[in-house]
Amino acid sequence: MHAAGLVRGRLAPTVDRALTRVRAEVGHYGDPLLAPTDLWESAYLSLETAVRSLACPDRFAESGAHAWSLAARRARQGMPLLALLQGYRIGSTVLWERLVEAVVDEAPERSGAMAHAASDYWRYVGRDTALLTESHRRTIAERPPGGERAMLPVLRTLLRGHSDPMDVSAAAIVLDLPLVGRYAVVRSQGPGRDPAAMEPVRHDVDGFRLYRCPYRDGHAVVVPLAERPVADLARALTLPPGTRAGIGPAVGGLAQLGRARELAELALGMCGVDEGPALLDDHLSAGLLLARPDLAARYADTVLGPVLDLPPHDSGSLLETLETWLSCHGSTDRASERLFCHRNTVLNRLHRLERLTGKRLDRPRDLVDLTLAVDAHRLTGSGEGAGIRP
Repeated sequence: MHAAGLVRGRLAPTVDRALTRVRAEVGHYGDPLLAPTDLWESAYLSLETAVRSLACPDRFAESGAHAWSLAARRARQGMPLLALLQGYRIGSTVLWERLVEAVVDEAPERSGAMAHAASDYWRYVGRDTALLTESHRRTIAERPPGGERAMLPVLRTLLRGHSDPMDVSAAAIVLDLPLVGRYAVVRSQGPGRDPAAMEPVRHDVDGFRLYRCPYRDGHAVVVPLAERPVADLARALTLPPGTRAGIGPAVGGLAQLGRARELAELALGMCGVDEGPALLDDHLSAGLLLARPDLAARYADTVLGPVLDLPPHDSGSLLETLETWLSCHGSTDRASERLFCHRNTVLNRLHRLERLTGKRLDRPRDLVDLTLAVDAHRLTGSGEGAGIRP
């Protein structure tokens, strides 16, 4: 093809243009944690091979062979098939645009022929796309040896919320997990975490198989539950010193792991260091607050504003008394024992809090407001718009 000869040796700007679109339109390539480290070099080689095949009819098969080997390599790296196909099609589109531009600029007398060449070009792209798809599927099905580290890109993709049925099916093969079933995600944070640390990706704890994916500040762990309750998982986990963790409720399949991670992170936000894993199902009201920390902070300021305006020692004493009284199920005597003060002191503080807020602890709706507001203040910190505690 004459157009291919015009662009040979001048592909670098075309590669840059293609990768700009690929990174913007395909999430896998736009994420620095997921994108291949050799992306530019690989894209250049793909376009160069395509142009060479188009320019020389006797080398027409080379692009197909390249597509086959590229798909196999990306499958072993854990790249989803959908992302690979999207990237390939964008690259093919940008290359076609460049071929047309080259003919219009340098051989305008041949411009009319490009309309007839279009069907041949896209038939050629269709052949390579079919080879790309088949190679990727075969590689995934064969489960080539590559160690458990090859599972990490697949785990990261699922935990980011990728739910394309084709890619989730491929992930199930890579991870040797059922597509449909009960899963939980554990999200942990701890000191000195290195996402490149060589820890086992898959290991067993008390009958649970854990799939561990390192993050910069800790881990996300995918756990197939079968019929066991999430509470059993919480009891089975042993956290290293200085670590906190949250566990979301069970979801119904691999395609929902992104949502499970989000829920686990809500649970993480209400867990203190060295307290053991927090189950979101045990703290759903706090989870509602953490889902919108800006509104939670606003809620605390609206309900508790006059209390929060007091000097810190004074407001802290009133809020601590309210929290202690609530944790003692409204028992003034037990709250006074925990606070090491007389029960009348507890009553006086609670009455003062009622006067300041205009809420009464013996009115159910007011009690709900005060309970949620003090939780919101604890979880989001003082000041409107404060974030979840680090």
